[in-house]
Amino acid sequence: MANRYFVDQLPEPGPSVLRGELAHHLATVLRIRPGEQFVLADGRGGSALATAAGSAAKGRDLGIVLAEHQLVPPPRHRLHVAFAPPKLQRAEWLFEHGTEVGIDVFWPLWTSRTRPQGDRRERWQKIATAAAGQCDRAWLPTIAEPGELAAFLRRVDLPARRFVGDATGGTFTAADAAPGEVLLLVGPEGGFDASETAAIAAAGFAPRRFGPHVLRTETAALVGAALWRAAAGL
Repeated sequence: MANRYFVDQLPEPGPSVLRGELAHHLATVLRIRPGEQFVLADGRGGSALATAAGSAAKGRDLGIVLAEHQLVPPPRHRLHVAFAPPKLQRAEWLFEHGTEVGIDVFWPLWTSRTRPQGDRRERWQKIATAAAGQCDRAWLPTIAEPGELAAFLRRVDLPARRFVGDATGGTFTAADAAPGEVLLLVGPEGGFDASETAAIAAAGFAPRRFGPHVLRTETAALVGAALWRAAAGL
């Protein structure tokens, strides 16, 4: 079993009924029995211990008894990672393991060297939600709508602290990783072109290196996130 399971809204404490895909998964796939317990969460810091009370025919519904709600406050450090999604399974790997590493906001971007492969946010969100359940994460990450790099750089709602993965940069410092919002930008396979590099610098992104080797996009996103979190002492 996962460490926690997510619903849109936590039921009130006491007897309740789970329905839909989650109820089917718990009752039919995991064959949860009356008296067994699991954590139910809303992905926004709220959670409660649930005790299975029995399922209806074919596992369509699952009766539960919910304990008092617990609340984990929002994280003091919030990491946004923007990247050009690699293809198919490699992109899914990034969302899965990026959730485990602790990325808070994913920004899928299209660049001159990476073009749209369709909007897969629903699939990506399911992968991130499953990963959050496995790693016992209280706050679900956000997956932004995919967009063009040029439009992304013009946004006025992005974190003021901005870094881009670049071999010419230094390593993350404690000041880089102080509490608050920070944005990390990772290049596509083949890197950014000259005009994109100039626009990124003009938008205030400081270069930071992730080690001595050239990394794939999905690896760079995870290594960059891990290095920043290490600098923050997380």
